[in-house]
Amino acid sequence: KERETQISFLKQHHLDYEFDIDYSVLVYDDNQLVGTGSLAKNIMKCLLVDPNYQGQNLLTQIYRHLVQKLAERGINHYFVYTLPHNEIIFQSLGMTTVVKTMNSVLIEGGAHILDILKQLKEQYNVSDKPKACVIINANPMTLGHLHLIENAASKNEELIVFVVSEDLSSFPFAARFSIIKKATAHLANVNVLPTLSYLVSRITFPSYFLKEEQLIKDEQTLIDVLVYKKYFVPLFNIKKRYVGEEPYSFTTAKYNKVLKDHLGNHLEIIPRKEKGGLPISASTVRKLIKAGKMEKVKELVPQATYDFLTSAQGEEIVKNIQNRPLTRH
Repeated sequence: KERETQISFLKQHHLDYEFDIDYSVLVYDDNQLVGTGSLAKNIMKCLLVDPNYQGQNLLTQIYRHLVQKLAERGINHYFVYTLPHNEIIFQSLGMTTVVKTMNSVLIEGGAHILDILKQLKEQYNVSDKPKACVIINANPMTLGHLHLIENAASKNEELIVFVVSEDLSSFPFAARFSIIKKATAHLANVNVLPTLSYLVSRITFPSYFLKEEQLIKDEQTLIDVLVYKKYFVPLFNIKKRYVGEEPYSFTTAKYNKVLKDHLGNHLEIIPRKEKGGLPISASTVRKLIKAGKMEKVKELVPQATYDFLTSAQGEEIVKNIQNRPLTRH
């Protein structure tokens, strides 16, 4: 009942309740809901105070309560997705703006993106030379992903493959990262890195991981693109980004379009590798896994992926895919 009240309160002020929320705080004046804030892991969202109650420090109280809740969970690096007019409030609380658009602002606390990315660059011995990049989820890695990486690697002196770090896919991040490292081991100019919290994540791009019918919002796509353009491009000296064309997924196709609109010639879209006249996709591989057609799977994936699928850990994931409804990612 309280969630329904919260959803209605947010809608009255043109905000959507997001169903990855795992904790909410509601502030009442007698029986009237006048403020709310929520957490989805380390993301603060759906922060709202009734306009009639603004100026009474309610947003600060909600924020501090959520920070305390995060501290209880052992989390000290967190993000806020909020409206631009709230930016100054969170800055006064010691948080830092990452990027903002006309309609939303992404703010972080407890750490700063530049410091974290500098540490990442040092950890993986990334040079200062001009380079290209590919950003993939690879759930699981297919011959299509390998084709994209090999194509990009052949055109550039150095290539970074950023692997989506979110663990919201059928194949966990650690497995996807390991498979990609092994599958690209023959490419001396390729360096494989995690995206951490900053690209194609629940923070910068939440709709990517939601249900098909919850179509991606332009605003969320733009946040993700701006983070890439403002921080990743200059710090890693990225001159070109490669993506595969997307014939199947509305979400990814729309993401590619927004990328092209904002990155122009910095972005190159590579035609998908085909098998039997059809583009190879990870979703097709998962469908074949679910159907138990492992010989067909073998035709569409690198040896590293197939070796993982036939390992003890891989067999557990195969069972999970076969026993649960298929997801897009």
